[in-house]
Amino acid sequence: MKILKYLAIALFAVTMVSCGDDEPKNTFTREFTMIYPQLPAGHKFISKIERIYDSGDRSVATATYDGDHLKSVNVVTTGRNDYSNEETIYFDYTNGAIICDKSIQDVTYSFEVNSKGAITRLKNESTGRSTASLQYDDGNRLEIAQITTPSSSDVTKVAWEGGNLMQWESRGVNKQDSVVYEYGAGAPLNMGCIDVIGNESFTFTTFVCAIMRNAGLFGATSAYLPTVIKKDFDYTQADENTQPGQLQLKRYNISYELDDEGYVKSYTTNETPKYTVKITYR
Repeated sequence: MKILKYLAIALFAVTMVSCGDDEPKNTFTREFTMIYPQLPAGHKFISKIERIYDSGDRSVATATYDGDHLKSVNVVTTGRNDYSNEETIYFDYTNGAIICDKSIQDVTYSFEVNSKGAITRLKNESTGRSTASLQYDDGNRLEIAQITTPSSSDVTKVAWEGGNLMQWESRGVNKQDSVVYEYGAGAPLNMGCIDVIGNESFTFTTFVCAIMRNAGLFGATSAYLPTVIKKDFDYTQADENTQPGQLQLKRYNISYELDDEGYVKSYTTNETPKYTVKITYR
């Protein structure tokens, strides 16, 4: 925590309770009118996501709220050899800004939203060197996301079917990545509006994006949760004649633990290294 850096703190529209009083001073101001996401009946806000690997590596994301509005996300990652990293993301709806308190350098992003409260644009106001543009379909489901920097432009296209997330594919300079989802018998209804496993993260880290999706800031979530995730190109099946577009994705099964009401408590896959993700609701 950068206590000395923030001794002269000003009152900020978004207050981080769990991390004390050393939140960053917000210097970005503008006229902005926030449209808050309208969430479906049965929705539950996530208060914590915890991922634990068999190796002992661990990530914990903790969210705080002002009523039904996401206020902050704190992520702590620990691992072998005493590795540790922490970041906190604050949401300023008065000025339409997201402030990232990082160990190396604080970053402020301005954002715009559509008529349903989903973020359509992110701009790095600290450097002015990167932007993200997001497009949604009529159901407020993310279809295209483009991240632009002075040296590159990465585009992610997202496919949906019957309200379920089926695939996303990301392409950029010397970059190609894709994840495909399958919904087999017993696929659970996504009652709590949690993020789909392995979903693409934009601008922010994976669990920050997962909590933002749960809060409706990246549009609608998948209606059901997949039972299979296909990811990671399988180079073991390739030879010298294999073209990049011919590479197959590895297939992993997903299992869920539900509570008595049908909300997801945890999920695991048979990926290597193995891990379990636990979800706690407000």
